[in-house]
Amino acid sequence: MKNTIILFGLVILITACNSPLNKKYNEDTAKEDIQKLEKKLDSTDIQILGLSLLRLKIQDKNLEEMTYNEILEDGKKWRSEQDKIEAEQRALAEKAAMEEENRIKRLNQAIMVSCFDKGYDEYDYNDYLTFKFAIHNKSDKNIRAFKGSITFTNLFGDEIQSLNLVYDTPIIAGDNVTYNATTNNNQFKDEDKALRNKDLKDLKVIWKPEKIIFEDESILE
Repeated sequence: MKNTIILFGLVILITACNSPLNKKYNEDTAKEDIQKLEKKLDSTDIQILGLSLLRLKIQDKNLEEMTYNEILEDGKKWRSEQDKIEAEQRALAEKAAMEEENRIKRLNQAIMVSCFDKGYDEYDYNDYLTFKFAIHNKSDKNIRAFKGSITFTNLFGDEIQSLNLVYDTPIIAGDNVTYNATTNNNQFKDEDKALRNKDLKDLKVIWKPEKIIFEDESILE
């Protein structure tokens, strides 16, 4: 029984030593080696091995000093590091998005802008798009000036055009005002044509405040 166990152990050891993974990389036999490894490894490890070979070649590593197992482990280590970096990037992006969402929400609690009319006009051989905005100072302080953007999208949320809005006429706390604005209309620009030809009822209007200056010199941004 003891001899059988020893013999079994030797068989495992010899098999392990002869494993394609323990063979050093050789450019001349690489294709055949990979074909053998495809029968031993799962698809994920094969993919990692292939990417690792490519990356190490680009880095001018001496692959012929490495076994396929070392190349695979190097790839797994690199992949793990990349996954960690990507996770950190996602976390950072999510944090930034949350902060931006909270910032917009905070600004919207102070000022709200809505478009209630859109039209078209011609003057001195020039074409213009016309807009009428309703502005509500929702805060308890007088606003001296504010700026932001108005984005027009179709009903599916696809952006058509975005306009910068700067308003520097004081608005009393809690008051509502209207503001008429015009922009040049270029008949050769797709976004201008699309915005001109759509009725306001067929558009979504998104107000995004950027900065508010109050009469007491305080700033919200």
